[in-house]
Amino acid sequence: MTLTGPAPRFRSLYRQSVPGSRINEDGLGLLGHCAWIIDGATGLSTEQLTKGGSDAAWLAGVIDNTLEKLVELGSQGAGFLASLETEAHRAFEHATAHLPGRHVSHAPSACLGLIEARENGGSIRLQGFFLGDVVALVPTERGIERWTDERSKPFEKKTLAALEAGGHEPGRIPEAVRRQILENRSSLNQPDGYWVVSPSQPFAGRELRFEAQVPKGGEIVLATDGFMRLVDVFGAYTDQSLHAALAEGRGDALIEELRTLERSDLLSGAYPRVKTHDDATVLVIAAETSG
Repeated sequence: MTLTGPAPRFRSLYRQSVPGSRINEDGLGLLGHCAWIIDGATGLSTEQLTKGGSDAAWLAGVIDNTLEKLVELGSQGAGFLASLETEAHRAFEHATAHLPGRHVSHAPSACLGLIEARENGGSIRLQGFFLGDVVALVPTERGIERWTDERSKPFEKKTLAALEAGGHEPGRIPEAVRRQILENRSSLNQPDGYWVVSPSQPFAGRELRFEAQVPKGGEIVLATDGFMRLVDVFGAYTDQSLHAALAEGRGDALIEELRTLERSDLLSGAYPRVKTHDDATVLVIAAETSG
């Protein structure tokens, strides 16, 4: 569905992105009637392919800059992803021209959640485009709905199953986990696999799409899986209670609570996860109409 009617503007209520380690590979942005969240993943090559802080950070920057330009040019709907695919491929070819013969699994990738809004009969019609497990928490007449793409979940379960019993040292990826991640990536952007933004493989048209009518001024949350650990790993919140806490302005306290929970389980034994600390990014916005 193509959204019609005048475009409202998203207003930022809270935004925060904190790195899990030295380099933050997440991204976020909003401009006009569009907002987005990005969670980058570097390929497993021992050689960095780009000139960013990491290859995933480079790709997150390309996505962010490209989406800003597309919004300014008036792009809408699925046209965003088709144009993004072209630009990401062009930028990666340019950045790696000195490295012929790279394997596709060495390229970075990124999860992306993109939402856009239009006025619709006095309310806001919201449309989402998702590749990967970034999350939107959307207030609807049915309550708080989660928008995300969980096609990677079966592969993530295999990775978690490869973790050593009792956890592992912070900053170290066990060899069995590394092998499983490499195996998983053979299914990246494949018909029976999972789909993400890739600068070396097609992805446009494979996104999951969502639609909802939301109240004017209603708080919409976009978050990476690192922040959503509060719900999905530690079970400290539900989608509903996390949305309520963010709507109440408790974003900084939630970030601190997340890091405290991670530090309480440094070996990732009680709460299995590959990274002790992950990049955690959250954006809380509200749509304001022209009226």
